[in-house]
Amino acid sequence: MRRFPACLGLALILVCGLLMTCPPAFAAEGDMVISGRVTNQEDGSGVGSATVTIPELKLSATTDRQGRYTITIPAGAVAPGQTVEVRVLGPTLQSKVVKVPVTAGAMRQDFAVALSFSQEITVGSRAQGTAAEKAVPVDVISAQQIETASGTAETAQIIESIAPSFNFPRPTIADGTDSVRPATLRSLGPDQMLVLINGKRRHTSALVNVNTSVGRGSTGVDLNAIPSSAIEKVEVLRDGAAAQYGSDAIAGVINIVLKSGITPLELGFTGGTTTHSDGEVYDGTANGGLKLGRGGLNFTGEYRKRNPTNRAGNDPRDQIVAGDAGNNAVKQPSYHYGDAEERDILGFVNGSIPVNDDGTTNFYIFGGASRRDGVHGGNYRRALQSQNWPSIYPLGFLPLIEPKIVDYSGTVGMRGVAAEKWFWDISAQYGHDRFDFNVTHSLNTSLGPNIPPNQTNFYAGALEFNQFVTNLDVTRELEVGLAGPLNVAVGAEFRRENYQEHAGELNSYIAGPSKDQFGGTAPAGSQVFPGFRPSNEVDDSRSNYAAYVDLEANVLSFVRLGLAGRFEHYTDFGNTKDAKLTARIEATKQLVFRGAASTGFRAPSLGQSDFSAISTTFLLRDGVFTPFDVGHFRVNSPLARSLGATDLRPEDSVNYSAGFVLSPTSAFDFTADYFHIKIKNRVILSGNFTGPSLTPILAPFNATGARFFTNAADTSTEGLELTANAKADLHSAGVLRFQAAYAHSQNKITRISATPPQLAGFQEVLFDRREQRILTCGQPKDNLRLTTDWRSGNFGANVRASRYGTYCAIDSGALTSDQTFGAQWVVDLEASYHLGRVNFAVGAQNLFDSFPDRNIPANFNFGIFTYPRNAPNGFNGRYVYLRTGYAF
Repeated sequence: MRRFPACLGLALILVCGLLMTCPPAFAAEGDMVISGRVTNQEDGSGVGSATVTIPELKLSATTDRQGRYTITIPAGAVAPGQTVEVRVLGPTLQSKVVKVPVTAGAMRQDFAVALSFSQEITVGSRAQGTAAEKAVPVDVISAQQIETASGTAETAQIIESIAPSFNFPRPTIADGTDSVRPATLRSLGPDQMLVLINGKRRHTSALVNVNTSVGRGSTGVDLNAIPSSAIEKVEVLRDGAAAQYGSDAIAGVINIVLKSGITPLELGFTGGTTTHSDGEVYDGTANGGLKLGRGGLNFTGEYRKRNPTNRAGNDPRDQIVAGDAGNNAVKQPSYHYGDAEERDILGFVNGSIPVNDDGTTNFYIFGGASRRDGVHGGNYRRALQSQNWPSIYPLGFLPLIEPKIVDYSGTVGMRGVAAEKWFWDISAQYGHDRFDFNVTHSLNTSLGPNIPPNQTNFYAGALEFNQFVTNLDVTRELEVGLAGPLNVAVGAEFRRENYQEHAGELNSYIAGPSKDQFGGTAPAGSQVFPGFRPSNEVDDSRSNYAAYVDLEANVLSFVRLGLAGRFEHYTDFGNTKDAKLTARIEATKQLVFRGAASTGFRAPSLGQSDFSAISTTFLLRDGVFTPFDVGHFRVNSPLARSLGATDLRPEDSVNYSAGFVLSPTSAFDFTADYFHIKIKNRVILSGNFTGPSLTPILAPFNATGARFFTNAADTSTEGLELTANAKADLHSAGVLRFQAAYAHSQNKITRISATPPQLAGFQEVLFDRREQRILTCGQPKDNLRLTTDWRSGNFGANVRASRYGTYCAIDSGALTSDQTFGAQWVVDLEASYHLGRVNFAVGAQNLFDSFPDRNIPANFNFGIFTYPRNAPNGFNGRYVYLRTGYAF
């Protein structure tokens, strides 16, 4: 099964390469050749996949990625001196027409066009305009920035290295979260950030993050299922936008714009390693665009292999028999503490085809698929522990979770222009994510010391999420007597979501007849991850209906206002109405003030409502990580109800922001934005309820602890974000660009729910101190990115310095475990050179081999867990790489 997708991808690459290397047609004597570029009038960038057409002659061409096109008018097609209309059209463009006199020979005709479907090109507004004209902050990460940050090839890691408001820690020993690592915006939750692709809602992962990590209890989008080699640019809207784009957009929106257009086939390879003799990465990519009728289809294929890193310390304890500490045959380090091994194959396509003669209506399609296989280490089971059978593992064992993650999605739609005034877009989308848990190098202690009936490999079940979305969006400008036209956007959306949990094989969860090696009660199920049981199985769906209106106009020559309203109905949580008001005041051409106020809404995910499991959780007790089989129960289950659980309620938010944009020259701009976000009824995962008084309640479930989701808190988040960009023309020495970006955010808990009477003895557990620390200080309060980029001819160099601010330990809520980790500087360097069709780059991430502060003894589990697993830049140390590519 693993070989088939790779072979298919290789065949596709070879076929596409042959098609794209066909020789071009040449103009005959007397022909007229019109060529030029189609560019975005806002920033001069090339517009790919635009259609340039001469309708009366039925001639057309599609622009490449740089916006270039060529049309040949055959001699005799029209009389010399006659004029013809040359029109440029595109799915995201306002139509533009010029009249050209026909003469033999070559002629250049360029088009600078405005964008019409701004939702897909720049989030934050559905009206055209530059970033400085927006009333909310939008960061645009360009293709060049993505390329210079792509040494490790992971999409989330690339965004994190550039955008300081985006956080992407690298948890370890966190079950499935080792593969689907949560990302956050403005220090809020992964599920409070909406992700779009080409302006369309992306489906979330099936995984519910229930282990100790930033984002615990959430279900977010798996950004690393999207190959970075398929991305043209990334837009980061740093403002609440639920009234515009729907629920989940409390912290903001990430919009990923895919590569498009008819482009030559490009093959790329990146290879890298840490300078600590591990963590090798091998990444091969292919990208190109094929002509498809009068349109084009851009495709991307990527294969990535990442070897693990390990920064675990040696285990100084007795291993095989009592008293053998430091004198035994167990190879050290016995634990795995670092990045997991991953093998990924990913592919994406993005295409558009005109369906009428003048190109005013286009059919489009985009989507992709990926399969990712990981290998994660759990906690080592020493030979003398009760969880082990020495007859099977005489030296003990490191149980492994080897997930298989399959993700795919597809979007089809039509968009066009009616009467040259109405811009419309209708689409349908399906997304699927499945997470299969395979446990290897393990055993079920309760099945006894012999194989069979015991075994070492188990299938522990699966989680699955499906999403179907249809959209209709209509936009036009109206003259209503204001200083400028009123941009009116209206739309409707239907979304159907489905969540499933599938049981594992019998031996992965069963409580067998055997005692442990010391005669005690043996833990049930496969070690490291007991399988899902039939009682955990669920197949639940819900529907969402939404409609919105979005108005924006210059009410005065220097004042632009926007008002958006959205209604949503969930079949499980009822109705919500959200609104957003934006204002932009142009004090001078160089100084713009901006601000926004909005309400937001996030319904609990189906995973938060429906997930249940029994899992082995290691809790820090007196400086030692101690195993507990903790049951995660649905809030509507009899056991959760007996503990005081109540139905989940939606999260409600209020978001305020204000700032300014200063652009004294065309070579420099500075922005500053303040934000304040209040969230009521925040959905969090409770602490782990354990203790003798709960034993009789939990015994039938083979669990020694329990937890569930609850609306236990209200929070307040405020912060400040600054950006500065400068450009220096060095003439013959090239161009130098500088960028500085700073983000500060602070979470505070403003309300904690009272503990239910049933848990009177557990007042500190419902929303325990550990959970509070994850929310309030588990992420850096301050982040800074400083970038210098130099380009001259075929040479380039990029230096990026990142400062990650202070954050706290989150493995325990005990006062003795409190630890604040100091700020950390990380410097990245890359140099590149283009030689004809070949490009080379060498680089180093974390050039000076910087590491976070080490854990104090109360947190390091006998010295094994060396660094904090919520470290924002991980703890791999220096990583060096070589990147090369060839364009056909």
